[in-house]
Amino acid sequence: MKKINVDLNSLGISIVIFSLCAFVMTHAFGLLTSEESQILKYQNIVSKEPIDYMSKNILLAFRLVGLLLLSSGLIFFCSFVKMEFKNFHNPVILKWGILIAIISGMLYGALMRIVGNQQGAALLFFFDMLLYLLLFFIERYNPKTNTFFRSFMLLPLYLILFYTMGLPGWAKLFGGPMVIERYVKMFKNSFVADLPGGTPLMIYGLGLLEMLVPLFLIISLLKLEFKVSSKKNWLNYAMLTSIFTFGMLCFGLAILYNFAGSVNLVFYPIFTLLVLICVNKLTV
Repeated sequence: MKKINVDLNSLGISIVIFSLCAFVMTHAFGLLTSEESQILKYQNIVSKEPIDYMSKNILLAFRLVGLLLLSSGLIFFCSFVKMEFKNFHNPVILKWGILIAIISGMLYGALMRIVGNQQGAALLFFFDMLLYLLLFFIERYNPKTNTFFRSFMLLPLYLILFYTMGLPGWAKLFGGPMVIERYVKMFKNSFVADLPGGTPLMIYGLGLLEMLVPLFLIISLLKLEFKVSSKKNWLNYAMLTSIFTFGMLCFGLAILYNFAGSVNLVFYPIFTLLVLICVNKLTV
């Protein structure tokens, strides 16, 4: 029975590696070979506010994402050929493939934020967090892993949280009256509008919480908390603040009866909490 379980585990891991390879290679091909108009259409698929134009710099950045995805796909293929799934002890090739895929998703998500595709950015946030959970599982399964790899594996997480919280926080605090007016209109028929300070105070408060996350992350970087042997105090503060803020944003959409949007936001604090737990277990 034990041998059957091991074989089934190997089969499952092999399917995951093959699926990741096919997934990233397909998207890499699309980003590297498509015309500008097709890439514009490609990134507008899940956007609530599709755009009609992208700058040459943005287009070049999408090409870079495609190149990174291609690199991760080739690494996944090498891992599959080397049959790392059969002897799952420190699968070095697979781990680097996952990390490069995370970096690709990080850059892709940042681009989605920049062009205003919030739905696309959300999906890429979930994609990266799922890959991080897979990576943490591999690292826990292999406690004698290379510390050089662990010294770099958390850096993309910093950047993901930085722009996920920092960009909307900056917009709320410094975006001007138009941003606040949009939220005032959204909450005008809710109890939030009747609270002391009304909707503007709530939005500025959320913006302040969101901006605290990049501040904590910068302090964490300066203290070299991304290294495997370091305590993660400030990184923990950043993730805890993110979880609380995501919860508040989810509640804000719930009171507007925007159930689809609030359900989408529920995954943000859940995935962040899981990553928080894994980060701290990894350093024990």
